[in-house]
Order: sequence, then C-alpha cells, then structure tokens
Amino acid sequence: MTSKVGYSYSNSNRIQRGSNVAGLLLGLLRTAPDFDLEHYKGTYVSGGVEYPGRHRAYRRYLGGSSTNPIYNNPLWTINEQKNITRVNRLIMSNEMNITPYTGTEVVLRAGVDTYTDNREGFFPPGSAGSGLNSGAFDIDRITNRETNYDVIARQNLDLGTISMLVTAGWNLNDRTYSRLSSYINGFLVNTDKHTTNVNTAAEASATHNSRMFIRSTRAYGVLSLDALDQIFVNLSMANETHSTISDSYLYPAMDMAYQFTDMANGVAPFISFAKLRVAYGKVGVRPAAHRFETLAESGFSYSSYSDPVSVGQWGGGYRVDDDKGNENLKPEVKTETEFGVDLRFLDDKFSLSLTSYSNTIADMLINTTLAPSKGFDSQYANAATMTNDGLEIDGSWDVMSNATQGVELTFNWSKNDNMVTKLGANENEVLYLGSGSVNSVAMVGYPIGTLYGTGSQTDNGKVDGKLTLNANGFPQITSTKIALGDPNPDWRGTLGLNAQWKNLAVNVLFEHSQGGDYSPRTQWVLRRFGTTKDTENEVTLTKDLKNFDGNTIPSGTTVRGKIENFGGGDVLLDEAWYRHGIGGGFGDNQAYNFAIFDATYSRIRELSMSYTMNSDALRGATGLNSLTFTATGRNLFAWYKELVGVDPGVNVGGIQTGSGLDYFANPSTKSFLFSVTADF
Repeated sequence: MTSKVGYSYSNSNRIQRGSNVAGLLLGLLRTAPDFDLEHYKGTYVSGGVEYPGRHRAYRRYLGGSSTNPIYNNPLWTINEQKNITRVNRLIMSNEMNITPYTGTEVVLRAGVDTYTDNREGFFPPGSAGSGLNSGAFDIDRITNRETNYDVIARQNLDLGTISMLVTAGWNLNDRTYSRLSSYINGFLVNTDKHTTNVNTAAEASATHNSRMFIRSTRAYGVLSLDALDQIFVNLSMANETHSTISDSYLYPAMDMAYQFTDMANGVAPFISFAKLRVAYGKVGVRPAAHRFETLAESGFSYSSYSDPVSVGQWGGGYRVDDDKGNENLKPEVKTETEFGVDLRFLDDKFSLSLTSYSNTIADMLINTTLAPSKGFDSQYANAATMTNDGLEIDGSWDVMSNATQGVELTFNWSKNDNMVTKLGANENEVLYLGSGSVNSVAMVGYPIGTLYGTGSQTDNGKVDGKLTLNANGFPQITSTKIALGDPNPDWRGTLGLNAQWKNLAVNVLFEHSQGGDYSPRTQWVLRRFGTTKDTENEVTLTKDLKNFDGNTIPSGTTVRGKIENFGGGDVLLDEAWYRHGIGGGFGDNQAYNFAIFDATYSRIRELSMSYTMNSDALRGATGLNSLTFTATGRNLFAWYKELVGVDPGVNVGGIQTGSGLDYFANPSTKSFLFSVTADF
C-alpha cells in the first residue's frame, strides 16, 4: 500500500490584460510620448475643498470635469488597482496492490484533487471603465473537488511462444464545482485603500452563485499479446457513461507492433533496435453540463424589443432562455489512425521515431444559429466536423555518458494540417471563437482559428489575388469579411540539451515555430495615432502625388508619410491613409490584409541549472542523502522574423481555440523559479 500527498499555495496580484481601458497597455501606448506618466495621482482643490487621490491620466487631467479618465495611467493600474488570487490546492492518492496468485494482480486506487481559489478585485474611484468611475470591489470564492476511484485486475497467461495479459478495469470520476461571486460599486467614501470600508447602496450590489456537478464512469478491457518477443498486439474496448449525456458509448482501440531488430541488424549492423507499429482508436469528449433542457435566465435588459425594459426595475424576474436545450446530445468523437517506426543506432546511442497520423473529429459540439421564428437564437449541438493530418519526428543522441559526466541532445519536429469540413447545416456559416474586428473563426474549407475580417478587394476575392484599385490608385475595402490568414504554423520543433558534470546539471530547451500568420492590431490602431515607426518617416516629393482623400500633394512638398505603389502607380500614404482611410484605426472599415505578418519565431523556452550536495559530511550533519538546488528561467530570449506589435506568441483571447491576435495584450512573461529538494 502506498500513499502520496501534495500541497501547493500560490498568491498573485495580476494585471488587467487585453483590450481593457483599466489595463496596462491601452493607457501606455495610446498616451502621447511626451506626456509624463510619473505623477499619476494628486490632490485636486475646488472651492476650497480638497479631493485627494485624484487620478491623473492623459486626456483627463487632474481636476477635470470628470474623475473618470478615458484610459488608466499605467502606473495607476500597477500601483492602485488590486487583482489578488490566492489558491490552496491539495492532491492525495492511495493505492493498494494485491497479488492473490502468481500472475494475478488487483489494484485498488483512490484519489482526490481539491482546491479553493479566492479572488479579490479592487478598483479605486477614478479608475477607467464602465462602472469603475466611483470605485468597484468584487470577491469570488471558487471551490473544486474531483475524486477518482479505480479498480484494476490483471492476469498473466503463458501459452508457450505466446504470452498474454488480460486487464479489466472500472473507473469512477466525480467533480463538484462551486463559485460564489459578489460585486459592489459606487463607493460611499472616496478611498484609494482597499482595506477601507467602502459600503455602497443596495441597488449597486450584486451576488451570484453557480454550481456544477459532473459524474462519469468508464469500464474497459485490454487484451495484450506478445508472440516470440517480436509481434505485439493490444486490443481494447471502453464503455463510458457521463451525467451530461443520456446513453453510454463504446470506444474501441487497437495497436500492433512488429519488432524486426534481427532482420534490420543483419542488413545494417549499426541498427541496434527496429520496430514498426500501427494503431487505430476512438476517443470521446463529453458535452458541457446542463445543456439538455431549455432553462430560464434572469438579469437581462430586453433591448431587442421595441420598448426596452430591465427586469431589475420591476423587482427581478425570469424569461425562457434564448438558447434552446438539446436532449439528443452525444459526445464528439475523434477517430485516429497512426503509423510509425522506432529505430535505435550504434548500441542505442542514437534513437529516432517517426509517426504519421490522420484523424477525424465528428459530431463536434458547437453553438449553432437558429431562426428567430423558432423562438430561440441558438442551440448547443453536435454539428461540426474537422480533420487533422500530421507527422511527428522525435529523437535523442547520447553524446557522452559515464559515472561523473554526460551530454544528451533531444529533438522534436512536428507538423499538423487542420481543416474544418462541416459547420452546422449552412456551409457558409462562420463560428466566431473570440471578439474583435479581426477575429478567430471556424469556416468550412479553412483551418480552425482562421483570421477573419474586412480586407482589400481583389480579382479573386481572396487575400492572394490582384488588388482592385480605385481611380486614385488605392485599394478598396471589401463589403464583407474575408479570410485573412492562417495562424497555425507550418511546423514546430524543439532542441534540448541535458548535460551533467559531477554534481552540476544544465538543461536547455530551444523552441522554433515556422510560418503561420498573426495580426498585431495594437500596432495597426496606433498608426491612427501617428505613434508607430512606420508613420514617422518624412519624404520630399519629386512629383505630384494623390493621397487617399483624392487630394493632389504638389512636388517639392515635405510630408510625413511614404510613397507606395499598389499596382496602379505611386501614391502617397500620409495622414489621410492612416487616420481617415483604411490603413490604420478601429472597426470593420479597415484593410486588415495589410495587418497580417509572419509569425515565425525562435525562443529559449527554458534554461535550468541545478547543483546536488550528497557528501558524507552532509549525511553526517543533517541525515539527508542529498540536497539539490535548482534555478530555472523561462522565456528568457526570443528572436522573430517579423516582429510587429507586441509578440506573435501572445493572444488577446487568452487560452482558447483561436490564436494569432494581438490587441493591447500583455507580452509573454519571463519567469524565474528557485527550488530546493531534500532526499531523506
């Protein structure tokens, strides 16, 4: 019997991220470069009355008509606002192994993973953003408990030249999630200290409580055969039930391998191991919870009606949810076929594995659009299909290895070609994966996460076509949104180094991502403000040129801008192009095809050094077998093929299906970790 327990505690004060007027980068980058941010608050005096702690930001000076700036001064965001998260997590597992007979084993296993996540957000009066002008305070108490139980029985059988292992198992997983949220704004005292009592009126308070319960079971059997230590076969079948679906579902799988080391070694003596393998299997993803029935919803303002009303003005209320329930939900299922070969050379000094795979994900769960005449506007349903085809190469090279020193190189290379083949009943339907003028979407015939927005008119309706120009030689905006680019890389690779010299160890992981597109809309919007590198250029015209407004700028004029030829002759890109035209700014009236760049990058993902003390003096003085000190840095260095904006590795939507969108997103973080490990 073995038992394990792990506890972790983290405490963080985080910055508001993304497109957020109370965040960091909107206020920083949209502020004029000559505006001094240092004195971000002060005391305003009016009529002999002092108002301390006033927010001083660009476009809303200290003591202005309103205490609410358009954007936060970034120092206000960092020093005055609080976004505290405290997480306590406990993981426990217990396992009992019983061997009643030779060749028979029974495993009983139970575990629990539970955490509490306590969050507090504080915005002093004067913070930018709707509802934050007079202050806001919110608390979230999140608890999650996941328990897992397993019963596994194994039986070994020796049939002469064939050995067989039979495995049967049953698993129960249970999850309980709860979130209690409260929010107040409109503080009755003008305070910049989050420890001060900031009671507010009842109508400016809100409380929400949500709970989720999910349970699943899995019964499975595996038959493993080993013939002559050369042919290996695994056949399995699993039956899963989930509380979020009505029926149970079967998932078969099979894999076969043929070890031909002797045959390969006879042809090429430097081959020390060789194996071919093929696999086939299915796996399912359950639907989200509570989607069977059409539920009620509250707290909405019915602005879609001719006479908008708010239920809050009438003491609260409910209406039938506009998302229709679906009693026919089933899991989305991925079916994959895989072929591979594993090779080792020169007495296992060098290893190489190649894997080719192809899979189809059917019955994908998405929100589909319904006709309003049905009384609902959407329904969660099994309505999409997509495919993946890929290749993976892994390998390692044991350069040197002995008792006191060693050097090993590892590498990985992979590519994946994705395609959405079905999306609801309408082939032209677009599923938005985020928000923004340039968005991540799913569309039939395109990879998942395709960048989507308005662009320039072309002869073939696509971004790779010949531009259709107006009479002045400028591109024209598309009337509808189009596919702008594919954020998925052509391939990715890593190179790792593990080295040891006596008690010192070094690990380095280098990562490269080749190709793919990204849209740095941070830089695009700032073109409208005239604060980017590509708007600082000055040029003296040697001939008369038209600008985007159709005005003729005479020869000899010195202007801020640059000369461009879109295919119809030279034109002038001056303020009219960036500020009034389609070459910089906000909204859906922009030529965002010019805001797509190559996302190729390289970075040192991780660098780690450790030193181990294991001397006799240490054991005699402390009773410890060893003591290891480790220092790790992540995202320390990066190189980009076409760095425009913040970082092609960030995404304004955070962790989601879409990627490649930068809109005042915080850059990738560098992190430093230090640890001490004691071995008793």
